[in-house]
Amino acid sequence: MNTRFKFTQLLGLIFPAVFMMSCSSDNDNAGDNPPVEPANYSVLANIDRTYYLAQTDDLTQGNLSFVNNGTQLNSDISAKVLKQGDFLYSLNYGTGILTQLRTQEDGSYATVKELDAGLAVGSTTPRYKIANETTLMLYNVTTEEVKNNADEIVDYVCTLRFAAVNLPDLTISNLTEFVIPQSENAKLGGSSIGFHPMRVDSPVISGNKIYFGIMHLDIQSSPIPPFRTPKQTGLETLVFDYPSFANGKIVESNSAAGHTGGYRAPSMHVDERGDVYQSNWFASGSRFDLSAGDKTVIKKLTNGSYDETYEFNISEALGLDSNVGTIGWFYVGNGVGFMPIHIETEGNIVREDSWKVAKINVYNKTAELLDVPFSRLFSYQNGVIEGTKFFMAISPQNQDAFIYEFNTENSSVKKGLALDGGNLLIEGIY
Repeated sequence: MNTRFKFTQLLGLIFPAVFMMSCSSDNDNAGDNPPVEPANYSVLANIDRTYYLAQTDDLTQGNLSFVNNGTQLNSDISAKVLKQGDFLYSLNYGTGILTQLRTQEDGSYATVKELDAGLAVGSTTPRYKIANETTLMLYNVTTEEVKNNADEIVDYVCTLRFAAVNLPDLTISNLTEFVIPQSENAKLGGSSIGFHPMRVDSPVISGNKIYFGIMHLDIQSSPIPPFRTPKQTGLETLVFDYPSFANGKIVESNSAAGHTGGYRAPSMHVDERGDVYQSNWFASGSRFDLSAGDKTVIKKLTNGSYDETYEFNISEALGLDSNVGTIGWFYVGNGVGFMPIHIETEGNIVREDSWKVAKINVYNKTAELLDVPFSRLFSYQNGVIEGTKFFMAISPQNQDAFIYEFNTENSSVKKGLALDGGNLLIEGIY
């Protein structure tokens, strides 16, 4: 089922103000500094909610400490870091300022440009993802209550505002507003208004389409699970024509349920054939709800619609007694990916070491847990692909943390670069 609604392009309305921020920082000669060699890597650490980047030239051996080392990132709430080409991009989640960084040979990071992403999309807590090699997407969803004569909430108007940012120039080429339609799936659940879209995330571009995953908010958010209104019954994705960003529509699948936007890890990837593979995740209100019967799946979208002939049931393939969930995954090529897996019986999804890593194959529909310690991966952001190797950081609480090397061709795991332990949470490598 496809649900369409109108969109409005705002290209000329806000550009002058945004462009004032899309300029070099006070480090005016940063562009004169040559980039380091490509073999230089960056590691993102969260230490008591303060974020640091530090460099290393080897992920496979040695030690990297953040004690008296690293560059602190601006992060009012958190720092969300992406990499494309020679640059890192750090979003200050709390001010909405997006900073383009370049590694320096002395181990520091030079600010190249800054963009007021919050001004562009109307929030100091926008979200963003790199949709392809030359396009970064900024986006935010606002909600407006609709009340009846008795002052009761009967619906929400949910408006997506998104901007396409050219890379590496960090200039905005398109700014669009779109009222997200309420599908019948989102209205199910025993109340008059059920759920409403409150976030989109993990955009990817394939051919002439751009896809956004959607997260819905349960409006009855006060009761604890399992007493809340049930989740919406299906999966939903927002699709636009690309590069016009016209003809926005909701596409749906009824074969599984949950959100499709991921959290910090991406939920959608485009394979070499141009197909989009999408993971789901579960939450009710602000808490996860892995109630019995839920299943973690990967679905395929092609040419702007779900392919209902394809479903990869991760829960079934892992064959565990516990419910399992994820918040996204990382694609390395030829159908192979690595997925953080929350095992419900191991503890709280955010605060406890209840996560493993699974190697998956979306073509063969196979999944297996890898031999790494339990850790916290709810907010994990990025890994590194090097040939047939994929590198992720595993940082259990009050234990030593390491970079782990996964082989894309078999199930081998090697412990690599040693990191600080204790209160340090590694959220990504770049």
